Order: sequence, then C-alpha cells, then structure tokens
Amino acid sequence: MSGPADPSGRVTAVIRRGVIEDVTVEGLANADTGEPLTRTSRFYVGSLAKQFVAACARSLVDDGALEPDAPVSSYVVDLPAWADSVRVRHLIHHTSGIGDRDRSGPPPPPRGVRAVGNDDVMTWIRDLDSTAFEPGSRYLYSNWGYQLLGQVIAATAGRPVAFAAEQRLFAPLDMTASFFRDQETALPPEAARGHFIANDGGIYVERARFHAVGAGGLWTTVDDLAKWDATFYEDGSVQARLAERGALEDGTAIHYGWGISIRSHRGQPIQSHGGGFPGWTAKMVRFPTQGTTVVILANGETGDVSADAFALADEVLGDALDPAAPHADETFDGVA
Repeated sequence: MSGPADPSGRVTAVIRRGVIEDVTVEGLANADTGEPLTRTSRFYVGSLAKQFVAACARSLVDDGALEPDAPVSSYVVDLPAWADSVRVRHLIHHTSGIGDRDRSGPPPPPRGVRAVGNDDVMTWIRDLDSTAFEPGSRYLYSNWGYQLLGQVIAATAGRPVAFAAEQRLFAPLDMTASFFRDQETALPPEAARGHFIANDGGIYVERARFHAVGAGGLWTTVDDLAKWDATFYEDGSVQARLAERGALEDGTAIHYGWGISIRSHRGQPIQSHGGGFPGWTAKMVRFPTQGTTVVILANGETGDVSADAFALADEVLGDALDPAAPHADETFDGVA
C-alpha cells in the first residue's frame, strides 16, 4: 500500500496514578486490511523499552546478582578490549561512549526493515575498535549500549531479556499484553502494524522483521502501561528506583536515570522517554508531583508525538504548570 495519505493512527491516554482517566483511539491498525485501531491494540514502542530493560537490571542489582561497577567484559564474552573499561552503570546511564550505527541515510525501501536480531547487533558491537570517549566522562545516548545491557542481563539471569522481563515485571504486574520479541515469530492478532515512509516517498505497512531486544523490542498497550505507571508511586518498588539520576565519574549529575529521562517541564519535575522506529513513534511523560502521565502510541511516523504529549499535558494540568518556565526540551541538564 502506498500513497500520500497517512492511514496510521494513535492511542492517546491520560493516566492518574495508574488509572486511565481518558483515552482516545483513531486510525487504522493495518492499512492493508482496513482493520481499525482499538484500545487493546499492541504497539511496538521503540526506546520506551529501555526503562523495562533497566528495570530488569535494577531487579538483578537488588537481588545481589548484578554489580553495577563491574566491567561489562565480566558478563559478556568475546568483546573488544574497551569492554574492560566500560562498567554496567555506564550502559544504564548512556555514559559508556559506545557509538551506534549511522542512521543518517535514506529511509528503508518499500519492503521495509530487514530481519535483524540480537546476534546481528552484537556482531556490529564487537566490530567496534574503541569507545568514542573515556567511559564515564560524558553522556552520549547509545542504543548499542542498551543492546549490550540486554546481553549482560541475559548472562546474569541465565535467560534472555524476554524471559527475565516476563518473570520479573510483566507477570507480577498482570501485564498480559506486553512482551519482548526476540525471534522473528508471528505476531498476536491484537498487534497493530507500523506504517513507514519509504525511500520512494510512499507509505507502506512495516513487515515487523526486526527482533533485537535491549534498545527496543517491546510490544505493549496503553492499559499495560497504566499498570506499569502505578508502580512508580509505590515506595520501595523497582520502578520508583528507576528515577535515580546517573552521574559522570567526576560526580556531575546527568538527566538520565535507569531507562528514563529525569527533567522538568514548565516548572514541574517529569520522568519521560520517547520511542521511534520505521513505522512507529511513542511518548510517555510522567508528572510525579501531580500523579499524572500522558501516553501517545502511534503506528505511523507523521506528526510529532513528543510535542503533542507535552501540549496535552499543558492542557490537562493547566494552572499546575508555569507557562513562563522552560519547556522540557530546554531542561536536559535536569535543572528545574
């Protein structure tokens, strides 16, 4: 299917301390079949997965099984020499200096993203000659860093991230619609399809062949994300500890915690993350003081879900926000 019109849609939710207060659904789950999106449609959420991967790591740390200060090479074999200097916490907080593939090229062809799994990404990582800078000296967002963190988790738990997340996160929270997909298996009937802009300018249904887990890989729904959101307000929960900001080796605090960005918006603290992949975009922004979270899950690439999420938050929270205070986009140093 191709053409100038974007048939994709969105599910937008406003959540109050884990309870969905308002939800809107629009657009198609699959333009090839004409199937509409529903509230229970499962979305691929890109980098929103990072907080779930980080939660698995945090759970293992709490159990005493994973040491954040240990070198990555003590968990994952056959890595280059630089892995002796990269600590697990460097992966968690994006201070490892591990780069990523160059994504500046053209969009995918009409056939979509090719089948890429964990082994493929690990091959690319093992081909790196060095890190971009001394680990711990700077912040640099790294998808490959989280891919490697997934391998650390798998080595520590003795099971892949998909199993660790099911056992430690999804099952205890009754998140029955959520899963990490680490094989090119058939998707469940509720899974929406992404709609991506190809290199010929057309919009096509994404074939969902990508199946690497760590930087992404999560499929979920707004209702499961509401269950997830509720746990951030529970004292002592793993999720509540994800909001601990990382730091550089010199002690300088950074805005990134355990899979989430800790900043401010219009004078109020936020915990947020976005996600993107050909055919998919997502945003989740929590205002912990107000007990309010905004989620937008989209199975298309047009529009700006981040800008729309903050605009919706401005509307929902109203007088609780200071319109003269900086927008979230201006607070990446974490200063309110």
